[in-house]
Amino acid sequence: MKLQLSLGIASNPRSWPILDGTVKPEGIELIPTVVHASELFWRQLRFADFDVSEMSFSSLMMARAKGDDRWVGLPIFTTRRFFHIDMMVRRDSGIETPAGLKGRRVGVPEYQQTAALWTRGILQHEFGVSPTEMEFWMERVPSHSHAGGVGFKAPPGVTINQIPIEKNIGTMMVSGELEAVIHYIRHDNLVDRSKIDLANHPDIKYLFPDPVAEGVRYFRKTGIYPINHGMVVRREIAEKHPG
Repeated sequence: MKLQLSLGIASNPRSWPILDGTVKPEGIELIPTVVHASELFWRQLRFADFDVSEMSFSSLMMARAKGDDRWVGLPIFTTRRFFHIDMMVRRDSGIETPAGLKGRRVGVPEYQQTAALWTRGILQHEFGVSPTEMEFWMERVPSHSHAGGVGFKAPPGVTINQIPIEKNIGTMMVSGELEAVIHYIRHDNLVDRSKIDLANHPDIKYLFPDPVAEGVRYFRKTGIYPINHGMVVRREIAEKHPG
């Protein structure tokens, strides 16, 4: 008898061997559905749509900390990245170094997402910029956010404003309503709304002039290669079929 499992997975080159059938787990029939990662995690946290899926590392930690034991985390890390090197700022903002982010209006798809968590930690511990020293503007609305799925509340002293539904990070960066963005997502999915290509916009630049060099510097200093997404399986399945 073969075990059938629904698999929610984000599309990237590492997942193609599973999607095209090159990789087939013994004794398991995987039924894959390709979903944008932002949407996938929201669906899993809200509705548990899939037996096995990719999962936001920060969301999994928060869910477990709040007593949600539906998922068993697997030590399979589907994405890892130096997220702080992707920060972008307006050219006319005068922000030339991370310290320049203090007191600024900063866009973020979601405050508690893993990419933003890593970036805030690196800003604080590498560059002395505390989360309480920035004014955050969050794009995702509570009903369609990972935060809503895990009951996230802002830490004391942290300012998080909701971006109005008729706006998004991209439009607010271009208009000057925001001065910087910690993490930018412009792919169509149910939870993110931005469409503008900020990386190639004449009014926008990366905070680090040489992002690759900054990533290399950080890794050589710390030895840390940040984990973004892992995998999870329903607890009842893992306990019934531990193999």
